[in-house]
Amino acid sequence: MLDTLSGRARVDVVAEAVRERICLSDPTGEMVLHEGALATEFGMSRTPIRQVLQRLAYERLVETKSGVGTIAVPLNEADRAGYARVHHAILRAIMDCEPADLTIRQKSDIVALASVVKQEASTGVEFHFTVRSRLLELLGSAVRDPILFDAHLASHWRVIRCEIGWDYRHDPKRTAQRLSTLLSALAAAVEAGKGSLFEALIDHDPQA
Repeated sequence: MLDTLSGRARVDVVAEAVRERICLSDPTGEMVLHEGALATEFGMSRTPIRQVLQRLAYERLVETKSGVGTIAVPLNEADRAGYARVHHAILRAIMDCEPADLTIRQKSDIVALASVVKQEASTGVEFHFTVRSRLLELLGSAVRDPILFDAHLASHWRVIRCEIGWDYRHDPKRTAQRLSTLLSALAAAVEAGKGSLFEALIDHDPQA
C-alpha cells in the first residue's frame, strides 16, 4: 500500500503506525526505535523515517537518549495525577482563547464516532487507539493558537498512552465504556449546538 502513496502520505501512514505501536506498548518500558530497522520494515529510506521520528518527537512521543538513540518517552503511573492536571489546564487555556467552531463534517464525524463506539459490544485495543487518534485529530481542528495546539497534541497523546497502557490492560471493558461515555458527551455538545467540546472533555475525560 505504501508504494502507491505520495511521499508525504507515506510519512503520515508510517507515523500513525509507529504512534500505535508506542501507545499499545508498556508505557514504562524502554522501546528503542532504530532508524535502520524502521526503514527496512516500511520499505523506505532513512530520510522519511527521520521525518517520522521528528514528528513524533514534536508530539512528545519519542526522545533521544544519549548512548541509546531514539526511544519512546517513558511514563510513570505514579505521575498520572500530574499528567491529568496539565492536560486539563491546557483544555481550560484553549477554552479561554475561544476555540474555533468545527465544520459540519467534523461535527458529524464526532457524532458518528460516538454511535459506532456505543454499538460495539466488544472492541479491541487497536480499535480503541483508532477512535482516540481520530478524536484527537478532530479536536485539534478547533485549537486556534499554534502554541496551544502543540501543547494539546502532546498532552493528549500522553493521556491516550496512559489510558491504553494501564487502564485498558487492566480492565478493557470498563475502559471502553468510559470512552463511550466521553464520546456521547461530546456528541451531545455538538448536537445541542452550545457549550464547548473542551468543557465536555474536562467533565468527562476518563483521566480526570
